[in-house]
Amino acid sequence: MTNSGKRVLLIENSICSNEVRVALSINNKVVEFEQEFKEKKQLRGNIYVAYIKRIEPSLQAVFIEYGKNKQGFLSFSEISLDYFNIPEKEKETIFEGYSNDDCIEEASANVSSDSAASKNVNGSGSGFVREVPLYKKYKLQDVISVNQKVLVQLTKEERGNKGASFTTYITLVGRYCVFMPNSMSKGGVSRRIEDANVRKQLKEILSSINLPKRSGLIVRTVGSGKNKKEIEQDYNYLSSLWQSIQKNAFSVNVPSLIYNEADVIMRSVRDFCSDGIEVIVSGKEAFEAVRQYANNALKGSKLCYRLYRGYAPIFTYYGIEDQISELYSNRVELPSGGSLIITLTEAFVSIDVNSGKMTGEDSIEETAYRTNMEAVPEISRQVNLRGLSGLIVVDFIDMLKYQYCRAVESAIKQAFKDDKAKVQFSYINDFGLMVFSRQRIKPNIQEINTTECLHCKGTGRVKSNEVIVSSILRDLQHIANKNRNKSFDLVAHSAVIAHIFNNKRNTVSTIEKEFNITLNVSIDNSLDVNTFVLKQGDDVNLNGYKPLQNSGYQIGDSSNEEADNSNKLRGNFWLTKWLSRLLSSNN
Repeated sequence: MTNSGKRVLLIENSICSNEVRVALSINNKVVEFEQEFKEKKQLRGNIYVAYIKRIEPSLQAVFIEYGKNKQGFLSFSEISLDYFNIPEKEKETIFEGYSNDDCIEEASANVSSDSAASKNVNGSGSGFVREVPLYKKYKLQDVISVNQKVLVQLTKEERGNKGASFTTYITLVGRYCVFMPNSMSKGGVSRRIEDANVRKQLKEILSSINLPKRSGLIVRTVGSGKNKKEIEQDYNYLSSLWQSIQKNAFSVNVPSLIYNEADVIMRSVRDFCSDGIEVIVSGKEAFEAVRQYANNALKGSKLCYRLYRGYAPIFTYYGIEDQISELYSNRVELPSGGSLIITLTEAFVSIDVNSGKMTGEDSIEETAYRTNMEAVPEISRQVNLRGLSGLIVVDFIDMLKYQYCRAVESAIKQAFKDDKAKVQFSYINDFGLMVFSRQRIKPNIQEINTTECLHCKGTGRVKSNEVIVSSILRDLQHIANKNRNKSFDLVAHSAVIAHIFNNKRNTVSTIEKEFNITLNVSIDNSLDVNTFVLKQGDDVNLNGYKPLQNSGYQIGDSSNEEADNSNKLRGNFWLTKWLSRLLSSNN
């Protein structure tokens, strides 16, 4: 087992399921979790040679073809000056203006390198363009042409009916640096490095590196404290990678994929590993991949990694599996007895903080404050592990004291300080609600690992037996009124039939006597609980009858039904005769 305080990166490569799982454990508690199937590898960060398929001036964007019958969206603001069909002298003049702009340089210094590592483009090159938009100086249709060849990087993958989004501002993420080969700025230092002396030292190192024209370099947070040799070595690796991409771009057919972003194993080793972290790998294939990456991209680093040789699954042995399983539950228990209820909706994510069994304080106010403060780090952890994004609404326990509300707000901002995604916060309002938005950097765990329930259709609730039986009796009465002196067949789940016999015997008997009908009941447990079939007998005429809308039943004709139904669990009996025998015995 891992010792308390030890930082361990566990990599599990399951051959039988073609799945790779990575977990970062600190103090035996999972703080980072990544998962990837070989059939569904991440595409964000991939680089393609594409061509412009269609220009849409009204959208200020173009549609590109980056694969066979694959089209993506490229905004005008994401098109580099290199692809503008304007004279080279004009390009040089514009570029010099950007290079001499102090505001742009300051903006680059404030870009989070870790955000760039996760978002690839949104936190770097494209951000600089938006400072002084080039697309406001030109018309899209005047500087871009159809069938023009472009080198693009995927920033947002396809999701539902939305196509993929791209940028021409390429970013290559390394161990300590982010290289931007066609940036409008020279780069800077991650804003998460707050020490003034360290920032000054890193800026001096950046100034001493001879970067190509129209390129930039950002030092990531993990680059803090690294010397010039280590940063230069990482830059040289990224520079050679970019030269290889450029070489391939000239030789391949259009459209083509020319660069694959690092897979989940490489990304995890690159982003999570620092001094003091041990990497334990399960699976020879994954171990070989880590070894090759360490030798090629992490030369000189003191990465400690070894192959796991135990018989028990690695996540089970290190106590990680149970923590991963808890991510599928909407309830998260807090140490002192409180809990979080996490609910995903179409519009936002709801997180409700409950005090539960938490006691021990002198007043309700103190209990609320303590519970809210205990919930804050767990909220940050759950949001990160589950990959929650978009609007997130936290319903804290109501606090009356102003200083308590401000303390909770400060604590939650501090808890998300190291989050790779961009997070924007509001304040706790009078209803105890705090809303913040989080950038989507990966799909949430429910989106990729779960499917919609066939019974509840994603609502989480199904109709009660009382409601279903009421619908059956209402529809039976309606049909019987149109077809008196006939027989009917009811097929439903056993739980529904049991409810009829236990609670609605007299009601069924009354309907049969009033309309002089006979109801034959059958059990079919292959049906959903809230679905039933009301079938007519051979001599029943339903001409002119239209079933009620959304009543949850189906009308079928037994004369056209196949005779072989022996494979279904059914119990046929005559309800009227059964009731008559029951009534006679009671008398």
